[in-house]
Amino acid sequence: MGLLIEGFNGMLAQVQDRDEQLQRHREHLEEEVAERTVELRSANGRLAVARDRAEEASRAKSDFLANMSHEIRTPMNAILGFSQLMLRDPALTPQQMRHLDTINRSGEHLMTLINDILEMSKIEAGRAVLNPTPFDLHALVRDLEIMFRVRTDAKGLKFWVETSADLPRYVEADENKLKQVFINLLGNAVKFTGQGGIAWRIRADRGRGDDLRLVSEVEDTGPGIAPADLGRLFRAFEQTEVGVKAEGGTGLGLAISQKFARLMGGEITVRSEVGRGSCFRLEVGAQKGERGDAEQGGPRRRVTGLKPGQGPYRALVVDDKPENRMLLCEILKTVGFETREAGDGAEAIAQFEQWAPHLIFMDMHMPVVDGYEATRRIKATERGGETAIIAVTASAFEDQRKKGFDAGVDGYIRKPFKEHELFEAVGVCLGVRYEYAGETPEVVPPETPATVALTPASLEGAPTEWVEEMREATINADLDRLLELIEQVARPSPQAADRLRELASRFQYDALLNVLQPGGKK
Repeated sequence: MGLLIEGFNGMLAQVQDRDEQLQRHREHLEEEVAERTVELRSANGRLAVARDRAEEASRAKSDFLANMSHEIRTPMNAILGFSQLMLRDPALTPQQMRHLDTINRSGEHLMTLINDILEMSKIEAGRAVLNPTPFDLHALVRDLEIMFRVRTDAKGLKFWVETSADLPRYVEADENKLKQVFINLLGNAVKFTGQGGIAWRIRADRGRGDDLRLVSEVEDTGPGIAPADLGRLFRAFEQTEVGVKAEGGTGLGLAISQKFARLMGGEITVRSEVGRGSCFRLEVGAQKGERGDAEQGGPRRRVTGLKPGQGPYRALVVDDKPENRMLLCEILKTVGFETREAGDGAEAIAQFEQWAPHLIFMDMHMPVVDGYEATRRIKATERGGETAIIAVTASAFEDQRKKGFDAGVDGYIRKPFKEHELFEAVGVCLGVRYEYAGETPEVVPPETPATVALTPASLEGAPTEWVEEMREATINADLDRLLELIEQVARPSPQAADRLRELASRFQYDALLNVLQPGGKK
């Protein structure tokens, strides 16, 4: 019995020892858990601080980009706008016209480079958004074919465009971004190809329902890309050996195009062989579209005034920069608008109440009262609901466009704007009808001189400088410049001017180049 009790006591002691060990182990674990909890809370705190700093940096970058966009675009608007306005002056000498044209072209080239840099920054800041709309894909392809065929012909290159038989005419996608990618890929092919040709193939692979996959291939017979350079093609600010030799550009075109392709749910891939050429393949998502508003208008012509029986219209121009107000007022006055100016939103509201304008051009970023608040206050009135307001902004961000429409604007143009963009916005908002430079009567008899055949002999008396400028404008597919140059020969040679105008308006650039042969007089 004593042995049994002694054994039981031994077992009890062992159990107590184990309980003590478990207690100590539990206490140790609790201490570790407490320590880990403190560490985890500390790590979460550091993570929250890092996240806040990253968000603050992102906001700062976005604010910087918005400010830079505004600061850059505002003076560029004045440079490009006033040079376009001065080109209207019929008293300019040919030399002054050339100088102004050089200023305008240089400004547009600078704006293109700036846009590339801002576009890449927008992408990196997460501010690039898609704006899908229905559009005529066939018309887009046709316009780009016309544009690039002039360039390939000028370089003696062949240019093939192949579209699949079932390529839908109307699709829904971001037309501007898709067009920018097409132009970049085709432009690079023309730029780097010295002989041979370029083939552009485009088709649409159908998915479920209305889903499409647009597939485009641009193949050239250029110098090709070395394997070591392939990995750098889509990096920002980097250029291949061939690109460096070609000079010019920012090294952003392909980087932006790839970002746009991925934003549209696709990708750009490339295969290349040195000495034989390259093929860039673009694949993006799209939707089958409807005709609706996708129809494109005819060629743009220079507005010279309002058709009889309209107006007079009163336009209030609101901007904190005097040069921007002056530019808009001068352009509007040339077509018969009465104008007044306001330097901020508060002054705009006062002018609206006093003068009752039909149309207001509203800068959105101004001191005192900004354009958004001024628009909301004006639109809240009974008369303001019937007053058209067009937002004028230097912002490069699409969310600012939405913000403007949410405030109540009826139209939107972005600085620096072109005249045709301004007049198109006015036409949509007010329903005005315009007269255009070189406008011909609606009914033209078959015997009219406009139908007379045009040959190089028709321009034998034309100055050499004028012919060269016409050829340059034709090669660059610059319709506005072509029409301006044609106006210079309208008085001495009305028949030739009418025929040239007809060829230009129909984009028959090959026929124009055939007519514009060197050999005129000095």
